[in-house]
Amino acid sequence: KTEKKKDKKQKKEKDPNRWAVDPVKAAAKAEKAAKAKAEKAARDEEELALTKAPATPIGEKKRLAKLMAKSYDPTDVEKNWQEWWEKSGWYGYEASLAQKKGADKKFVMVIPPPNVTGSLHLGHALTAAIEDSLARWHRMRGDATLYVPGTDHA
Repeated sequence: KTEKKKDKKQKKEKDPNRWAVDPVKAAAKAEKAAKAKAEKAARDEEELALTKAPATPIGEKKRLAKLMAKSYDPTDVEKNWQEWWEKSGWYGYEASLAQKKGADKKFVMVIPPPNVTGSLHLGHALTAAIEDSLARWHRMRGDATLYVPGTDHA
């Protein structure tokens, strides 16, 4: 019996060099990985340069990049909107022009805010979004539009 146990023990022993790495193969693999990593970094840098929008002077419409960025960067996109909107006259309207338009070319909406005695929920935000969309749609159609959201009526 003891000889059989010794034979089994000897069979179970494994080559201590079984995990040995061929240095030539390892160096080739590392070189290939480094080359792929460098190529990816170069592609990413080139793509980033194409997605970076050129500087837009204050008060002018946004100048766009050649490619759209993978993620949204509000500082890059929105930084000059306010000045451009004000310069373009998006916030105001000439009363004399509105008076010349017929009733079918006027759109006015005055909406009070939701009653704060209850709890606010997503429905309130949805309602405001729909009202805003309606006002913008009428403005794009060329209607004299006045939208006064959320006046305090308490």
